Amino acid sequence: MGTNLKNYINYTLIICFSLLSLKSHSKLKIMKKFLLLSLLSIVSLTLNAQIADGSVAPNFTATDINGNSHDLQAYLNQGKTVILNISATWCGPCWNYKQTGALEDIYYAYGEHGSDEVVVLYVEGDPSTGIDQLNGIGSGTVGDWVSSTPFPIIDDASIANAYQISYFPTVYRICPDGFVYEMGQLSNTGINANINANCSGNLQGVSNHVRAEVDDVKLCEDGLSADLTFSVKNYGNNPLTSFDYDITSGSNTGSYSGSGNAGLFGELSVTQNVTLAQGTANSVDFTSVNNSAVFQSVTNSSGFEVALAGQVNQQAVEVHVYTDNYPSEISWDIEDESGNVVASGGPYQPGTDDQWGGGGPDAQTTKVHSVTLPDVDACYTVNLYDSFGDGWGLASTIDPGIEIFENGNSVFLRNVGDFGSELNLASAMKYNETFSVNSFDDYNFSMYPNPSNGIVNFTANENFSVELYDINGRKVLQKNIDISEELNLSGLTAGVYLVKVDINGISRTEKLILK
Repeated sequence: MGTNLKNYINYTLIICFSLLSLKSHSKLKIMKKFLLLSLLSIVSLTLNAQIADGSVAPNFTATDINGNSHDLQAYLNQGKTVILNISATWCGPCWNYKQTGALEDIYYAYGEHGSDEVVVLYVEGDPSTGIDQLNGIGSGTVGDWVSSTPFPIIDDASIANAYQISYFPTVYRICPDGFVYEMGQLSNTGINANINANCSGNLQGVSNHVRAEVDDVKLCEDGLSADLTFSVKNYGNNPLTSFDYDITSGSNTGSYSGSGNAGLFGELSVTQNVTLAQGTANSVDFTSVNNSAVFQSVTNSSGFEVALAGQVNQQAVEVHVYTDNYPSEISWDIEDESGNVVASGGPYQPGTDDQWGGGGPDAQTTKVHSVTLPDVDACYTVNLYDSFGDGWGLASTIDPGIEIFENGNSVFLRNVGDFGSELNLASAMKYNETFSVNSFDDYNFSMYPNPSNGIVNFTANENFSVELYDINGRKVLQKNIDISEELNLSGLTAGVYLVKVDINGISRTEKLILK
């Protein structure tokens, strides 16, 4: 039997195992999407059985996607336990295991940002995939593996070959004695117990170690008071019962306290009403835990972004829906501040590629809807729905999501993956009822040239203020302008910006293109 045929058969076994595992975790429909791709990939595997438990771990030195070198034997010589998660970007069960957060929890508690007793490495084991697939770009991937993985990612199929894996994911534990054992897809507490039971000595961990998970925030207007909700996870040995923290947003910092009871890997939910503003200094910083000094590491501070809702000045907008391969599961709506639905769309036409309605003319395409907003100032929430419950992530030729345009200019864009059954995007869009043109024109305002190479001239018969927003709603400039003043914007990235001009309380927003 030729080598290529051997590889083909063994790789088929890998895919079949992954799909069987997928049956209990997610829909089997994903297999059609990736089966052909996977079978056509040639990997350097043999028909030999997977490396036996208790074998000496094959050593390797490899460079991760950030350019850092990792030497297995060097880690073992330092007395560290190494966890190898050998996966593939297209593998559904691999993605499902990643979503549990078990390896992330072990990394934060016992990795370099915790007690530094354990090394966790993600190894991309398919030679046909690369950095694009790891970032969730194009075909051959089920999502973005990079942005939510805190530990090193190594794209090196030779490691998978050396360990003779038979399926993805394969998760190994290598104790400091250098012997390798398959650990399997254990929970965070299961990994902890597995290491303590099999490696020399128990994991020591650290005390008063916590981390906040803070979502980015969108506001209808800058400087609003709003509820900031986040979770606090305990990575310390002792139960988390109290904590003090600062919330910084823009130039404002407030100090607060919280309490509860969470053991190792337990979480507490916190909601704090604060004034939020755009700026780079947006963070939650812990100052004490359990009335003691907090463990100082990068987990002590969690940043978040504050951005403005997309600003719309006309009632007529276009909603572009970028569908995945299962359009009959997709629907959406837009709600006003009172929860009234002002626009909706979907589900779309099913296909006949499989029993779930895959494919068809509405699959992996753009569905365009003309929407007329109510003629009142309002901030809108965009809601996305998936009737199967796995979001809009199954696509290979398009990035699924939703985008809103005004006069051909994008004011809101959100690409999505597996968000479950429902995703609520609050403060997605703000409609500003336009003032009388005549009243604004009384000031003889003009802005030129447009498009501009960076130098923008303004004229008016009175002084005025300017706020400049990028297409994502982030305020990039605020300035009071004298009559006939020139503004140098050459330091900004080329693109489309929204300029909000205020003259004596009368406002108008105009588009500016920087070349």
